[in-house]
Amino acid sequence: MKTIKQMRFLFVLTMLFGFAALFSSCDPCGDTECLNGGEGKEDANGNCFCDCPAGFSGASCEVQDLCYNVQCPTNAECDPTDGECYCNPGYEGSDCNTQIRTKYFASYNGQDVCPSGTYTYTCTILTSAQGVEYFIIQGFGGFGNAPADGCPANPFNIVAKVVDSNRFLIAEQTPAACNLRIRSGDATGADNLGLRDANSGIISFTYQVVFTDTNPPSGEVCDAVLTPL
Repeated sequence: MKTIKQMRFLFVLTMLFGFAALFSSCDPCGDTECLNGGEGKEDANGNCFCDCPAGFSGASCEVQDLCYNVQCPTNAECDPTDGECYCNPGYEGSDCNTQIRTKYFASYNGQDVCPSGTYTYTCTILTSAQGVEYFIIQGFGGFGNAPADGCPANPFNIVAKVVDSNRFLIAEQTPAACNLRIRSGDATGADNLGLRDANSGIISFTYQVVFTDTNPPSGEVCDAVLTPL
């Protein structure tokens, strides 16, 4: 015969199971596993899903948006892989408010050493409307000073693209009214990064020039050094 104490224990146990069943029937998504503070909820079709807090996503709220609530300065964007702010191309500085290309702005004495000879000239690096990461080398190579070479444009301008404060690229281009093509690098496209010495401001680069008014087109590879005036 069960004692009164045993009967009370069974009664309490039965009540607990009853409450659990009742709770389960009221919360059909109680078994849905949600992480990071997510809450299991039921949609209009009776399917359970995790309602994730701001900054989390995924079926179980397992994906964290590292850029949530990260405020980056102007000219910078948050990298979702680490939640850090990085300057947009063409900008640098703690607040990303410095245009890198301004470090290149100056007038220079140029000297180009080519198989056909050594050429000296003056040129100026100026801003470009093409974008904040571009600048113009006005008077490039001294070509614009020699109309007989098939380039009546004076001065001769080439657009360069900033990689960082000490490196740049010159994509292949054909300046207007000139019978030649220019690009940085040697004949195979190697060694195509222009370099700027941070201490002296001296710029050095290799470029290929192709004269398109010859048949077949002829060209040469030159090493240029631009020294600030």
